[in-house]
Amino acid sequence: MAMKQQDENDEKINVRDRLTDNVLDLSLMNISRVPVQEIKTLRRATILDLSNNRISIIESNFTDLTQLTQIDLSKNRITTICDDFGLLTNLRRLDLYKNQLTRLPLTFGRLKNLKYLDLKENPLNPAFKKIIGTCSDTNDCLVAATRAVDFMKQVERRVLDDRTKERKVRVEQQRLQQEQERQKREREEEAAEEEEKPVDEQKSDKAKRKRKTTAAAAAGGQGEVINCDDPKAKGSNSKAKAKTKPGAIKHTASSGCWHSSMLWMLMLLLLVATYLLYTRYNDVLHMAREGTVREARETILEEYIK
Repeated sequence: MAMKQQDENDEKINVRDRLTDNVLDLSLMNISRVPVQEIKTLRRATILDLSNNRISIIESNFTDLTQLTQIDLSKNRITTICDDFGLLTNLRRLDLYKNQLTRLPLTFGRLKNLKYLDLKENPLNPAFKKIIGTCSDTNDCLVAATRAVDFMKQVERRVLDDRTKERKVRVEQQRLQQEQERQKREREEEAAEEEEKPVDEQKSDKAKRKRKTTAAAAAGGQGEVINCDDPKAKGSNSKAKAKTKPGAIKHTASSGCWHSSMLWMLMLLLLVATYLLYTRYNDVLHMAREGTVREARETILEEYIK
């Protein structure tokens, strides 16, 4: 019932009758919401007085009032100002004295023409109060406007950078996850193809792989290259053995078998290196997401945005 009476009271306001020259005086009207749509039609109104009311929230549609150069919102109950408040780039004077603000909107630093700011008697972050000063007189309020705008520019920049880093980390994680899934599908397809081969062919492939592994191990340990399954290569190797003196290093394998063994070894090394790089890079991304990004965000929150 109380809310209904408040809304009815707000609707009864004849905004146009409160306009004198370029000053729209809506102070002491007991209103709880800013009648943005009615004010918006009064393009001549550049000074808006909403002091001594029951306003608690400055909603996003308030930024439609781009013609305003001065706004008095003192002695209300404002706890929240919309984050796109910085769109009011013509604003030169802002009075927020005696409200319930704990922070300024993120885009406040875009108010490039702001020359006067009164934030007295608001439960703001103590660090922010120290930065902008006491605002005890007109000169202090002039300085407060400049300091607040400059500081909020830095805050917005840091927040945007933090969000950009988080977005990049998420994209990279998605890319790595997709690559991992692709490799998994390829392994499954290879396994399926292997199962479809005849039993004799599977045994033959296993025997070939075993001989290649043995050849690679022997070549690495003794400097000797072992022949593959080529009968001619076997014959050539036997003849070479007969001609080689005892104790001499044997290099009689065919070039084709040698290249095949080296290629297999290179592929194995490449797979191991890829796995190590992926593991290391994934750890770095995890640390960036859980450590650096969180630390940057928390630093900003601790300094001002809470």
